[in-house]
Amino acid sequence: MGAARPAHPPDPWQGLSALLALSLLAAFFAWVSVGPFWLALGHATTGTVVIGECTGAGLTQRCRGVFTAEGERFIAFGVRVSGVPAEHTATGSTLTARMTGPSGDTAYADTGAGRHLRWLLGLLLVLACGAGIARYTGAARLADRRARRWAVAVAVAGPLVISAGFLAAAW
Repeated sequence: MGAARPAHPPDPWQGLSALLALSLLAAFFAWVSVGPFWLALGHATTGTVVIGECTGAGLTQRCRGVFTAEGERFIAFGVRVSGVPAEHTATGSTLTARMTGPSGDTAYADTGAGRHLRWLLGLLLVLACGAGIARYTGAARLADRRARRWAVAVAVAGPLVISAGFLAAAW
């Protein structure tokens, strides 16, 4: 019997494409979650938003309006208004809302659990992308236990670093 042939190394394209796709997906989830996250932590300017127009209904509802901060510190025109109840979609309706600041592009009028679901689900999906990166790049299959821990930690930390960058940019 001849010597056993050495196993071929795994194809790197699958891992690299998964890394790229999941990193971009994590960046998207981080981007849409940071504004609501800052609002949940109290980094918000409270004010009033006047609805300019609303189209659609339910999940497809899109509203725009004019946000005026308390004490008229700033006025933001044409901002997206998130969390508008169905009974307040008429043009000229007034709602209490919050924004991250004068450079923000979204006024959040939602209350209750909705204000926490916006950031919590997004950041959980960022963590899921990190777990997917660890799985599909082979970090979780390394033979050495210490190397495997480091590789998985770096795979999960990558999307978290992306999120931290978006958090810093949104401040």
